Amino acid sequence: MIGFHIDMNVVQYKGDYLKKWLRHLSKIGYDTIIWEVENNVQWETCPECVSPDAFSKFEFKEILDYSLSLGLEPIPLFQTIGHCEYVLKHKKFKYLAELDGNISQYCPRKPEVIDFIHSWIEEYISVFKGIRYFHIGADEAYSLGKCDSCAKFVTDHSLSELFITYINKVAEPIYSRNIVPIIWGDMIFKHHEALEKLSRKIMVFDWMYDVYCGDGEVWVWGKRKQNRHKLSKNTLGRFKDYLFPNGDEPGAIPETFYTADFLSDQGFQTVTCPGSSSSGDNVFSPRNLYHMRNTYDSMHKGLCNHLQGVVLTSWSVHLFPWELQLACIAMPKYIKMNPDASLDEYKAWFAKQYFNLDSGTEFWKACGLLSKSCLFTYTKSLGFNKSTQPVEKEYIDRQIEKAAEDGKIECELQNCRKRLEEYEEALVIFEKLSQQLTKNNDLIYFWELAARNLINRAKASIYLLEKKAGYSNLNGQNILKDMKKLRMKTEKMYEDIVKPTRRNEILGWIFDSMAYCLEQRL
Repeated sequence: MIGFHIDMNVVQYKGDYLKKWLRHLSKIGYDTIIWEVENNVQWETCPECVSPDAFSKFEFKEILDYSLSLGLEPIPLFQTIGHCEYVLKHKKFKYLAELDGNISQYCPRKPEVIDFIHSWIEEYISVFKGIRYFHIGADEAYSLGKCDSCAKFVTDHSLSELFITYINKVAEPIYSRNIVPIIWGDMIFKHHEALEKLSRKIMVFDWMYDVYCGDGEVWVWGKRKQNRHKLSKNTLGRFKDYLFPNGDEPGAIPETFYTADFLSDQGFQTVTCPGSSSSGDNVFSPRNLYHMRNTYDSMHKGLCNHLQGVVLTSWSVHLFPWELQLACIAMPKYIKMNPDASLDEYKAWFAKQYFNLDSGTEFWKACGLLSKSCLFTYTKSLGFNKSTQPVEKEYIDRQIEKAAEDGKIECELQNCRKRLEEYEEALVIFEKLSQQLTKNNDLIYFWELAARNLINRAKASIYLLEKKAGYSNLNGQNILKDMKKLRMKTEKMYEDIVKPTRRNEILGWIFDSMAYCLEQRL
């Protein structure tokens, strides 16, 4: 399996944009599409959650048929425990939540949840006819075991058994139809005590975006990255043979994707999952090299004989389009042709293949300069998330006040000023490349616009922080004027990519609270 994950929870793509990319994905070596459509199809099970611009079932089936005609096997991804904000934010369904006031997770102990989920699974299967796999999500269930009923079950059993019992129940109607259920792997590593009770009919997508081969650190779910010398007895007791298959003598580098080997040994079909977009990215551009290193190494791992393949995830909550993720997306074809080539060799090939550049040094340098964040360039600092709810216009004001209360104004200013220099340097490079290129000049425009937006955002952040500190070296009026122009250009960019209702929401998340704060400070 060489798959690409299409996430429509946040960015609800237009049909023509999807078809354009499906053609390219097929051409460059993909054979599978993971469709995380959420409320972008007119579901009858939960009509309250359906987006105003959602595909009709007829429209979406036509896209699926087109995808199949290109040799791309469809796999639906339906979140069945966490990441259900798009459902639970509606009053009618709040009773299904694990906790009152928390819209992120269903309660695994409520029988109504299982009935609701199973009903929706049946509707999915009726749309995705003839499928061999069905992904039921199951990642990042952070409220697990918090309600009274779940807490009692955990006391009598364990968090692991609570999760695994629920997942087995959710999966029953799927494997009863000879369809393979799939889950994300993080929760079974965080709570693995009852792993022997998880059905081996379930395939595991083993995702991890923050590692690459040779960095010498170990990702431990629930504890993040750890030094190899500081691993707990529990971690070593369970995973030592997979972390150090050739011995743990001083100088030995731990196996980066040890969890995939462990799952395979435990009897699970396992797929590795890198990411071309993940938490920590700017809303205008990705951390390009960061994702490339992870994707390159994870793809090589997934293509080992004892594993079932690789799926590249692309989480749209970070908002930048696939055009800016192409360096990761384009890897399968090259890896198939050149399995022993280095990442540097791939980078040279990519620059030649997509831009006809003999040397891509300047291109990669400029991409790298845009990969770093400053205040108000990333989702958390802008106040929006997968709930897709509006950001209060005073949000940026409150963040400035909090920075002052925490004594972080000068620290944030130093970072913003440094980033501004780098963003401006990147724009100069992209403008020069734009004049030189004889191929795919339109792709460079995406990078140019990202650079311009980041320059403006850094200036806006500096202006607001300086104002709070009692001085200002920048012209706020000009910054606001440029921001409004960039908003229009960004809207134009999204015009062919995202449906109108969600496009307006995205622009609001990125720009409105910032513009309001600037207006108040002028």
